[in-house]
Order: sequence, then C-alpha cells, then structure tokens
Amino acid sequence: MSIRFALNRTCAPQLPLDGFIALATSVGVRAVEIRNDIEGREFHDGTPAADVRARLDAAGLEVASVNALQRFNEWNATRAREARAIIAYAAALGAPGVVLCPVHNEDNGWTGAEAERNLRDGLRQLRPILQDHGVTGYVEPLGMRGSTMKRQDMAAAAVSDIDGWDAYQLCYDTFQFFRCGDTALVPERIGLAHMSGIARTDLGPAALTEPDRGLIFVGDRVGNIAQLRTLKAAGYTGFVSMEPFSPEVQTDPDLVAHLRASLDYVSALLNAAA
Repeated sequence: MSIRFALNRTCAPQLPLDGFIALATSVGVRAVEIRNDIEGREFHDGTPAADVRARLDAAGLEVASVNALQRFNEWNATRAREARAIIAYAAALGAPGVVLCPVHNEDNGWTGAEAERNLRDGLRQLRPILQDHGVTGYVEPLGMRGSTMKRQDMAAAAVSDIDGWDAYQLCYDTFQFFRCGDTALVPERIGLAHMSGIARTDLGPAALTEPDRGLIFVGDRVGNIAQLRTLKAAGYTGFVSMEPFSPEVQTDPDLVAHLRASLDYVSALLNAAA
C-alpha cells in the first residue's frame, strides 16, 4: 500500500484557511494537520470547527490531527483547560487525534526520574479527557536538547505503564528521530508520522533547530527515505505529514511546485522499494 501524504499547517502558516486548502489539493495530498498555535488562523482565531470541517469536506480532504497540546507532561490547571479546549475542537472537527508534545526547554530542571514520573502523570490525566471525546493522543517524542521525552521507546514505555494504549498512539517524526540519534522504532504503536528534510551541512544533528527543517530532496541528511521505507515495511498505513518550519519554504513563491516535487520524489523512491 502506498504511503498516504498529508500537509501540516506549518507548510504555509501565512495563508488563510482557503489558501491552505487550495495548496493541499494542488499538491495532491489526502489530509491536513490543523494547528492550534498560529495566530490569526483557525482554532486560534475562533473559527468554529464546523466551518473548518465544511471547507475541508468540500475539498475532499481528511484531518490527520490537531497539532498540538504543548507541555502535556507538566500537568496543572492551565494544562487541563488547554487540553479540554483542543481535544473538544478536534472531536468537533472530526480529527482522529491530537498531537502531544513534551516540555522541551533546557532549564526545565527535572531529573530523569522526575521526567519519567511527570510523563506518566500527564498521560494519566489526559486519558479520560481523550476517551470522553473519542480522540486519540498522538504522543510525540522531541529530540532537541532539553526535551523531557526524546525517544520513541520512552514514550511507548510510559503509555504501557499506565495501560493507556486504548487512548494513545505514538507520533513519529523523522527529524526528531534523527536529531537525538534514536534507533528504537516501535512501528506497531505509531498512529501518525511527520517528515521534513535537512539540507544544511554545517551543524551536527543535536545543533539543528526547527527553522532548519525544509522539504525533502536529494542530499537530505535526515534519511527520510530509509526511515519511511522501514516504517512502510513494518506495515504502517497511516498518514505521513510534511512538516517544514523553514521560513524559506513558508514564503517560497513557488511553494506549490516545490512541495509537489518533494512529495513526488519521496513517493517515487518509496514505491520503487516496494
């Protein structure tokens, strides 16, 4: 089965919703990821989920996720309010899941034991909210310095420890996997995947940051093709969402052509390996 591509809203945060939908249909993807953290755009600007859903339906697009509840493993009253709002919006939108991102500031001050304990606490607190709305939590390890949950196996162990696989799946990001030197893939637990490419050669993996993430072409350092081949061979059939953060991509006047070319490049190599 061919990989199903999606577009994350980070591809073009400057576009209004209708423009982003037009971009998605122009490059031939089947779904989009809606963000909750882009000022002046849907969710953040109060656009009702029903309106967003109607426009997506008219374009024949699915929703891959709402991205993201930040700092989910630092549970407090503020986080609970944020979680209820985002999860309710996802449910009204018909999104299968909400991406969950951990605390990732270098001065978080947590010991390894505290990070493990806080991770399990956040998952326990979120689980009934997700279940009440019929929404899955896509737990996404982030590989940067200061991240309190870097690896896929750390996330999987925490979900198993709280017996939470009825509410959670993993979100697998090829860049995050590369950035922290992860090697332990848990394909049977992955419900959503993100991809992006790195072209610059002057920084080591740990020094790379979100704005370095672009489209995927020849010379990509992340090894997206090899990673996605492994994922596909393991039987993954979910969405793989293009998630660049590079300002050069986001403001590219030829974004449609370059985005389509990147998706075609990835698709051709994955199909050739079938």
